[in-house]
Amino acid sequence: MTDTALESLLERLLDGAPLTQADRDALFETRDLLTLGMAADELRRRRHGSRITFVRVATIEAAAALSGDVRWSGSPGELCLAGSAEPIDAAISAVRHTVAASGGIPVTGFSLADLEAAAAASGEALVNVLRRLREAGLAAIASAPLDAVRDPDAGVTAAEEAGLPIARLTIERLGTGDRERLLMTAAALVESHPGLRVFAPLPRRLAAATPSTGYEDVQLVALSRLLVPVDHIQVDWALYGPKLAQVALAFGADDVDAVSPLDEVPEGRRRAPLEEIRRNIVAASAEPVERDALFAVRSAPGSAA
Repeated sequence: MTDTALESLLERLLDGAPLTQADRDALFETRDLLTLGMAADELRRRRHGSRITFVRVATIEAAAALSGDVRWSGSPGELCLAGSAEPIDAAISAVRHTVAASGGIPVTGFSLADLEAAAAASGEALVNVLRRLREAGLAAIASAPLDAVRDPDAGVTAAEEAGLPIARLTIERLGTGDRERLLMTAAALVESHPGLRVFAPLPRRLAAATPSTGYEDVQLVALSRLLVPVDHIQVDWALYGPKLAQVALAFGADDVDAVSPLDEVPEGRRRAPLEEIRRNIVAASAEPVERDALFAVRSAPGSAA
């Protein structure tokens, strides 16, 4: 595709024109990353203006929470339960203990795929398991990995029926040739379920044998912004690092997940994660806005001088 043809395609996309399969193929095949990124950034700005949100997250091991050992450091806006959801009664107890100790910080936990497995092992309907978790105080399911959930549409529908939000759509692994299929799955889910607000397109598990490149990562972020009609395109600070997260903000991402909640580091408060994420967002010519797990804006504590 020529530069002119790509620019014309992206102009039609920004104007809201429907894309053909040939159009989508051209977007996935183009090597003109700069033009793709500029269009994704423009779409982000139309949706969010100059605001970039971020959340500081403390991870709590479900096994520790089950025994009542719920501890964290810093000032998180989200407590995320990690680990097995089986047996489901133990997972529910872990949620109760964490919520009781949370001091009002929203508690998320588990993946929809793990909860599917836990429901199957218990013999309960998934919707009933999710309803019990909500009643125990879980604010949201931590993730819904598109490539791991057996039936994404049915799983998201069960969460809706249970009144339990899904914090983010994710991708567990990304194999050769998977990008278009998974992005189109994400787009179809978001169109069918408007309550899905966040898509984190970069895979959670990195392939040691064939690791992705920074080029491929930011291309995937840009394609996600352009093709998935979701409010927020998210990048994981802890998994991908501050540098890639900052670059992704120029290619359509508008939310940064899993920022460390630590308020102090040995190098001093100016080097603490809160100040670093703020500086990185400002350097991307945007306004940093701290949020909690449910996208409520947190009152900003004083910045380091």
